[in-house]
Amino acid sequence: MSNTLIDWQNKGNEKWIDDHKIFYIFEQGEGSAGTVICLHGFPTSSYDWKKMLPDLKKEFNQILLLDFLGFGFSDKPVHYTYTIFKQADIVENLSFSLQITSAHLLAHDYGDTVALELLARHNFHELKFEINSLTMLNGGIFQETHKPRLSQKLLLIPVIGYITSQVFNYPLFVYGFGEIFGEIKPTQEDYQDFWSLLCYNNGHAASYKVINFLRERKKFKERWVGALKQTQVKALFIYGPADPVNPPEFISQFRQIETKKTVPGQTIVSLSPDVGHYPQWESPREVTRAFITFLKPLLMFVTET
Repeated sequence: MSNTLIDWQNKGNEKWIDDHKIFYIFEQGEGSAGTVICLHGFPTSSYDWKKMLPDLKKEFNQILLLDFLGFGFSDKPVHYTYTIFKQADIVENLSFSLQITSAHLLAHDYGDTVALELLARHNFHELKFEINSLTMLNGGIFQETHKPRLSQKLLLIPVIGYITSQVFNYPLFVYGFGEIFGEIKPTQEDYQDFWSLLCYNNGHAASYKVINFLRERKKFKERWVGALKQTQVKALFIYGPADPVNPPEFISQFRQIETKKTVPGQTIVSLSPDVGHYPQWESPREVTRAFITFLKPLLMFVTET
């Protein structure tokens, strides 16, 4: 591992949550915007938020980042049934153990779906903490516009998925991962760090199990997209348009919901044309600016009331 990754690991702690070790970073900030919980994407980790963390600390007084089970520095059991519901349980139970009673959710990709499950629970008054707002970055929340990559399609196929996870190597990773970025690609050191995190605890061998979330998105579409339609929580989608996983027709799908007034207080911000699937890595300042601009009226309302 690089010194940068070692430093990131040293920032964090581990907790036993639901019988597994979960890596997390819980930092105090200088701001007054409460707590923000950052939920990462597939196949990466909380390290995705590294570039945004300094600015988040200026705005919030608590920042929680975690690696989902099967990701990053957390446990990666192979003989395990991974589900979005279990990942949401982990977020909920970790937050409870840290005495978090309310938080803003900032999510990306896989994390978007976990956030929508948390939102569904919140809507039914079944969540252990209050969701103050929801902000999502590029993620396949609409199956109609989601374009999984070839490696993801292979991982979904019985037997072939297992074989793919065993033979997947660094050059294939760099090729596949790099193509979902816009003009600003990861550096060679970045690629090596992302790969190291994927392989930590033999994680790449479990990827054919973790990919189950793509099946779940189809099966539980009504619950998770429905959570967005039914909620009173203010929501923002920050979109990097140079994204082959969620191409521009995503905006049309999102606007259909927005126009029908079925998602109160929901809006979308499109970033610079060259920003792809990982906006928080490619254009962190632009993402932070959109996020904080969205939050300011909400924070003023809370202060006034």
